[in-house]
Amino acid sequence: MTESREPQYDVALSFAAEDRAYVQSVAQILRDSRIRVFYDEYEQVALWGKDLYTHLDDIYRTKSRYCVLFISQHYAKKVWTNHERRSAQARAIRENVEYILPARFDDTAMDGLPDTIAYLDISDMSPKKFAKLVKEKVGPRYSSPGFPTKIDRLWSAMGAKGADKSEKRRIHRIAYSFYNALSYMAPDERRVVAGVFAFGCDAELPKGVHISLDLISRMLGMEKESIFQHLAKIRTLDIKAEVRESQIAIKHGELAPDDKDIMLSYWCRSSPWDDDSTEIAMRSVHCAADHFCTNHGVSVVVNLDFSRLSKSAIGLSARDESPTQ
Repeated sequence: MTESREPQYDVALSFAAEDRAYVQSVAQILRDSRIRVFYDEYEQVALWGKDLYTHLDDIYRTKSRYCVLFISQHYAKKVWTNHERRSAQARAIRENVEYILPARFDDTAMDGLPDTIAYLDISDMSPKKFAKLVKEKVGPRYSSPGFPTKIDRLWSAMGAKGADKSEKRRIHRIAYSFYNALSYMAPDERRVVAGVFAFGCDAELPKGVHISLDLISRMLGMEKESIFQHLAKIRTLDIKAEVRESQIAIKHGELAPDDKDIMLSYWCRSSPWDDDSTEIAMRSVHCAADHFCTNHGVSVVVNLDFSRLSKSAIGLSARDESPTQ
């Protein structure tokens, strides 16, 4: 059975002492990127006095989302690395999920590690590049659900960077109202709304954002009927969805799916006189999600993490421009 609790670490690193210099660089880059990494030098106090055999078994068996094995001729000969590997393999076998991420310095054979498991050859790969690949594998680090007081990235995205306080307050009120509406939705309902705003076309703003039903179904990995059902349920939360004929021109005789077009709009009841509520909602999704690949970005919105509407959440200075356009 898969562990239901949130793992303590995003990734645990298993390596031989002879390969420490490389692994240390990787660990530092991951930690600087807010990836929760188990690396022994970061855990000296926590490990002090512990029964290491039992404690490390727990780390590599249950407390990490992924385990990277840095395989080398040195790794294969060590008692402790083999203990770590066996713990990781026990987890992978028990749960039958992607867990072990082999990274090879050389082609040393490893007992119990099937040849069918894909690995990365890092013999000529920099620690920086490898760390980047690990970050992509782990995906986004979610902050706690919440909405920031200062939403300077959204103000910039709306062209209101130099606007007066009343205009900024108006944008904040509408964006927060949209966030609040999302908080009342079920996760799959949020996923559909976030997906339409993330993948959709904004050419018809302020009326709405539209997207092919076939495309959003493929992008979200959801059945079309399920998308219809989710959109129908959220009408009371001021999300309006219209279904119309496909807007894509099809030539005579051209093979094409029997597709529909979805138009999504947001009406803010606290600012009913404003006609840009849909654009503010869409830009909010983009700002929250734009530092990740789009699929991971949708998950950030589903998690109600809107922290990146503020530049401080991503380490930007006040003079930096928002990259959401």
